[in-house]
Order: sequence, then structure tokens, then C-alpha cells
Amino acid sequence: MGERVFDPASIEEYRAFLLELIDDLENQVIPVLASGTLSRAPAFGTAPGAAENAAGRYLDFHAATWRNLQYLRGALHGMESALAAATGGDDEAGAAVYFQFGVDPG
Repeated sequence: MGERVFDPASIEEYRAFLLELIDDLENQVIPVLASGTLSRAPAFGTAPGAAENAAGRYLDFHAATWRNLQYLRGALHGMESALAAATGGDDEAGAAVYFQFGVDPG
């Protein structure tokens, strides 16, 4: 088994990837649910019970999707923040890197 080495360049590359995901989520996905085409329930037709059943299901779907997107957004921001701290000289993050990899990141 090879030696584990702290690689700041790899962390920055992954951090850039996370920032792209955050940008896509906040500028393309969330606006569609917040104020775009998926912010309003569609027409569900005129069959008996269609509007009552489908509307409730859509509202449940919308609420669950919105909640999950916010959880995802929070997780991505948290991961990005932790990576930024690990490469930015934050003492607490540096200690975590030291204990994880056995090397001083500074």
C-alpha cells in the first residue's frame, strides 16, 4: 500500500469542480423550481379526480424536490468550505489534515 500524501493541487481541482456544481445548481436548477416552469403545477386534465389527485402529488413532489435541492446545496457549500479551509492555512483544518494524512499541510 502506498503512502498517503496531502496534495493541495488535487484539493483545489476538486474544489473547482464543486464550485461549478454549485453554480449550475444555483443558476440553472433552483431557479426553474423557484420561479420557472416547475414553480407552478401544470394543468392535469378534466378526467374525474385528475386535478385533485395529481395536484396533491405534484405539490408533494415539488416540496420534496425543493427540500432535497436545499440539502444538496448546503452539502456542496459545506464541502467546498472545508476544502478551502484545508488549503488556506486554517489551523483547525490543518490539524485535521495532519491527523488524516500524517503530514503538515503548511
